[in-house]
Amino acid sequence: MYSYSQDFEMTINIAIALLKDQNVNNLSILKNFLSFIPNPNHIKQVLIKAVQAVVNTCPQTTLWLLQHPHCLEPEVNVRDVIHQEISNKLLFLGLTLEDFTFDSEGYLVLVDSLKAELLKSSKFPLPNEDITLILTVLRHSDLDQKEHQE
Repeated sequence: MYSYSQDFEMTINIAIALLKDQNVNNLSILKNFLSFIPNPNHIKQVLIKAVQAVVNTCPQTTLWLLQHPHCLEPEVNVRDVIHQEISNKLLFLGLTLEDFTFDSEGYLVLVDSLKAELLKSSKFPLPNEDITLILTVLRHSDLDQKEHQE
């Protein structure tokens, strides 16, 4: 028996796999593949769900997506999805919107007092993959800032 929800989940899983390949050409193939979906809103939903899944499971692919923010446009603004997922994790920890922001390149910027605490990560009861995600994005941002200062 045909099930739309099974097709939807299978399509999301294909999108996740192609995102994890970190290859812009594969994303063009993905978007062409998704063109079989008659409703453009469903295409957007598949891509958003795939990006959310990647943010929650694969920090290195998340970083790659931040470095290639236009790869899923016009359907999805990748940075917006990533920022929302990371913001939700930080707000869950009790941080406020004043405690963090994202720079012009999309990377996480924390107030200095929280940066040191997060690097210790003992005060933050997050699963290891969440800490890894946040530190991956944060550390890259810090390295970029140091390079620009030199």
